[in-house]
Amino acid sequence: MALIACVECGRQVSDQAEACPNCGHPVRPRAAAPTSLPQSHLSTAPGSKSRNTGCALIILLVVILAGVATCLPKTDSGSGSTGSTTASSSVETAEQRFARLVSEMKDESRPDDVRLRAAKELIASYADTDESEAAAALADKLEANVRKANLGKQWRYWSDQDPMTGKTAVGAEVRSNNTHSFDFPYAGAQHATLTLRRHPQHGNDVFLQIEKGQLQCSSYSGCNVLVRFGDSQPKTYRALGPADNSSETVFIEGFADFQKRMQAVDTVRIQADVFKQGSPAWEFDVSGFDAAKMQRR
Repeated sequence: MALIACVECGRQVSDQAEACPNCGHPVRPRAAAPTSLPQSHLSTAPGSKSRNTGCALIILLVVILAGVATCLPKTDSGSGSTGSTTASSSVETAEQRFARLVSEMKDESRPDDVRLRAAKELIASYADTDESEAAAALADKLEANVRKANLGKQWRYWSDQDPMTGKTAVGAEVRSNNTHSFDFPYAGAQHATLTLRRHPQHGNDVFLQIEKGQLQCSSYSGCNVLVRFGDSQPKTYRALGPADNSSETVFIEGFADFQKRMQAVDTVRIQADVFKQGSPAWEFDVSGFDAAKMQRR
């Protein structure tokens, strides 16, 4: 123990005393109260990081499980059947198909082409039934109705005003039923077009056009084309190439004779020479041609 001077009054006082006995001034400072650590320090205390990481992993696992659950196929809890069972139950049985076809054939509110298709399926698939015999009796009538309803729809009629005369040029064209494939560079299946035209300057024409290729017919020497009307014998017509010497068109002479013969049949076939492709023939459905629409105004 030692004596020290009080910093307040200057009297001698023991260095072990709590306070000066003369003036009461503290000799030894009191121990400071422990200061609480801030929240940020608590979070970095040993063991806290591992606890946070564990929580994060648990949350991530829950999210993954929820995502997997949404991708799993759903089942019908009421019936216990899967999607494949439902699909198989929707397959039409032979009895259901038979009943449907009979219903479609007999239903007069349906279009004739639908009824005709049902009748033909009955004839093909249920030949030994009474309904098949009824379908055979009805098919011819339905086919005639369908043909009549579609008669002439394959024709396209057009009209243009000639700027020089002010009069109207009219025409009708039909596309071939069949196609021909030529060698390079004209490869690819192509149709032909048959056109009848009445023009105030150029007169009346019949011409054949192909999509690509070289018809062997010049505008000077001309050529011959073979035309068959229906089941009659082929008839030779004189033809000329266009004045611009393009190779996709030939003009067939004899408009009046051609139109008259064409109106008496349903099918016209035209054969023409094509450079390095032989003499292909194109077939046209000319049924239902309306000559009245070819009158110039």
